[in-house]
Amino acid sequence: MTRRRFFFLFILSLFLYMIVLVRLFYMQIIKGEYFKKLSTKNYLRLRVLYPERGYILDRNGVKLAYDVPRYMIFLDPQRLEDKTELENSLKTLKELFGLELSEEKLKTSLKGYQPIPIKKINTQEELDLFYNNSYKLQGFFVDILPERFYPMAETCAHVMGYVGYPTEQELAKYQGRIATQSLVGKAGIERVFDQELLGYVGGEEVMVDATGRPIKVLRRIEPRVGNTVVLTIDARIQKIAYDVFKESGHKAGGVLILHARTGEVLCLMSYPSYDPNRIADLWEEYIKDPYKPLFNRCLQAKYPPASVIKPALAIELLRRNTTQGVVCRGVFVLGNEDFFCWNRHGHGFQNIKEAIVNSCDVYFYYHGYYNLGPSGIEKTLRSFTYGEEIPFELKHSKGFIPNPRWKKEKLKQHWFGGDTVNMSIGQGYISATLLEQCLMMMGIANDGVIYTPTLVKEIRDPEGKTVWQNKRKVFKVVQTSLEHFALVREALRDVVRRGTATSAFSRIVDIAGKTGTAQVSPLSSKRKNLPYHLRDHAWFVGFAPYRDPIFIIGVIVEHGGSGGSAAAPIARRILERIYAEGINKEL
Repeated sequence: MTRRRFFFLFILSLFLYMIVLVRLFYMQIIKGEYFKKLSTKNYLRLRVLYPERGYILDRNGVKLAYDVPRYMIFLDPQRLEDKTELENSLKTLKELFGLELSEEKLKTSLKGYQPIPIKKINTQEELDLFYNNSYKLQGFFVDILPERFYPMAETCAHVMGYVGYPTEQELAKYQGRIATQSLVGKAGIERVFDQELLGYVGGEEVMVDATGRPIKVLRRIEPRVGNTVVLTIDARIQKIAYDVFKESGHKAGGVLILHARTGEVLCLMSYPSYDPNRIADLWEEYIKDPYKPLFNRCLQAKYPPASVIKPALAIELLRRNTTQGVVCRGVFVLGNEDFFCWNRHGHGFQNIKEAIVNSCDVYFYYHGYYNLGPSGIEKTLRSFTYGEEIPFELKHSKGFIPNPRWKKEKLKQHWFGGDTVNMSIGQGYISATLLEQCLMMMGIANDGVIYTPTLVKEIRDPEGKTVWQNKRKVFKVVQTSLEHFALVREALRDVVRRGTATSAFSRIVDIAGKTGTAQVSPLSSKRKNLPYHLRDHAWFVGFAPYRDPIFIIGVIVEHGGSGGSAAAPIARRILERIYAEGINKEL
């Protein structure tokens, strides 16, 4: 090594050594007292350990809801006392993340001794930015919280519901189980089975230094994970129904599919839907949407049931042996009023089977008025679950069946013959839900047996052990001859083969069912190209396969027009895709 190079290295080393010396002098002599004071500022932090919320699974074990880790910046409330230090940290937060915070604002967020949430960290860059500047953010720290994730998003939203932070009432209700950053159910299965899904928060006492970094864990109580809820829903069928309805181009409606032999809900889809993963961000948008994506049309919407009730009334007529034929000339005259059939040209002579196949209004006008009357129609429909309290896990509406006493008390009007005539084809004051329509069809498919509908198959503890299992229950039994049910079922198959629902005919699966066109406005029968809100609602409710029913399917299309043109094709496409994927063989 040359003398010149040696001399250069010596000077460079001496220079670097002097820099280190100056830095040590600054830290130990000039700022020594400050850092000494800082080092003595070790203190205890009480930290809440949030458990994972329990899984929600479909019938095949597919995850429909689970927790993922979420990073959040918190402020230790004990650091609010050091105003100078807090002020400097808030300035740094503003420079780094653009947060406008003040001491007063932070104090309003204070809840006991629990850390104050500041900001959700969304990216790795934000996380790195925090840690690279953590020495300037004393009292602020990052913790991991569970965040709920719904992989099927809009597809299964009205079943799952969503979660949110607890209210004061919920904190009191679940005292000891949750804390301010826990997620509690706000709608759907998440809300109904909150007690099972929640788990129990844990906690720990941590010794931290002046910058908020943990030094030592003094005491720890482990959190307890919530139970798993297994649904009867089949995620594949749910997706098929959502995709088919969306592809149809209709703006609003719902699809409900029940297992004919158990009452299990295989699909519950309301359209349009919402994304439960973004419910907080898009809340205002959802609330203002005229098509009401938060509204569950399968369970809460009520519509005139229209001609879908005709099979139920036919069963009662057969039971009473009052099934004489009627000549339909397109109109039923009652006094000085004319009640038209949907086919103004008339159907000619109609027996009970042909009246169902052709959905002949005049036939049911005649028998509804002369043989059943309002009380007979009401009693029949109630025996098929209409207007009854139906045990079910999710919140749902109850359809309405009018009668003379109600009209007199509520509307201060007499009951007229025209009210009975309208009621006999599911129009007028009467209303029903999609759930009620499907349960009626289940009774037809099962020779009068209607099972209690259910969404939940079982509940498992965190170790996977089944702690509760649902059992099939009979809700109602409609008693009459088996031949009567067989005749009506045969008529419903002919509805699809040659009647009002030929658009539901399939060469893949043998479908039977009934269409319905629920009148919204008197104009709908006289004019075409009406505004959306004046168009009729479209129904199709049926079962498949015909000879050994597995699926009870109901489709409602709001303002879709005719049941045969709008709802029936949707039902057919859904069932065909189920069979094409072989799902029917598993059930």
